[in-house]
Amino acid sequence: MSVNGEILFEIDNLCKAFGDMLVLDHISTQIRKGEVVVIVGPSGSGKSTFLRSLNLLEEPTDGTISFEGMNITDPSVNINTYRQKIGMVFQHFNLFPHKTILENMTLAPIKLLKLSKAEAEAEAMELLKRVGLEEKAHAYPAQLSGGQKQRIAIVRSLCMHPDVILFDEPTSALDPEMVGEVLSVMSDLARDGMTMVIVTHEMNFAREVGTRVMFVDEGQIKEENTPKEFFDAPKNPRLQEFLSKIL
Repeated sequence: MSVNGEILFEIDNLCKAFGDMLVLDHISTQIRKGEVVVIVGPSGSGKSTFLRSLNLLEEPTDGTISFEGMNITDPSVNINTYRQKIGMVFQHFNLFPHKTILENMTLAPIKLLKLSKAEAEAEAMELLKRVGLEEKAHAYPAQLSGGQKQRIAIVRSLCMHPDVILFDEPTSALDPEMVGEVLSVMSDLARDGMTMVIVTHEMNFAREVGTRVMFVDEGQIKEENTPKEFFDAPKNPRLQEFLSKIL
């Protein structure tokens, strides 16, 4: 898992307000190629809003986000061009229920990457094999467990050859015994060098797999550090209080 110097995201004074409520309050940070940035914090702290701002699923009220050197918050930029490079895995899978797993996985590569059906299917089958679900290729989402659906959602995002994958609480909708199988796939991706930004409540995962852990509270990054420093020597009083309640 190597982190090189190349900056993927440059976030500068990012703000997001819903009416009078300021949800993101002047957030500035960078995310580099190869990093696994894990975002933790209490409910309602702005974690998911921050994550969803990175591909403009939430449009910032103020501030800028640059991705691979391009200011994607500039209204003249075609965000869909950049979204193709930014994978997204949601809490509730977002699979098309009327399409088979293989169809779910090949739809975007055929349409957006202009792959042939044969190329897209060959690649999808390789990825399904990687997560042990090749026998589910012709099943429908309703026939799969939550853990299986989330593993499909992850490899579906890989079909687009993204430069980074954003995960919005990918295990919070799962039964406890299914959490491990999804985190295992994510750990493998981290070992392969995939850049990931992950909002999660899974502290062991943050400690073991993250290259950096970020604590968001009241719409601000109150502390960010290596997992060891973050968990073993937290400096911010609010983070100390947060960790004392959950660890």
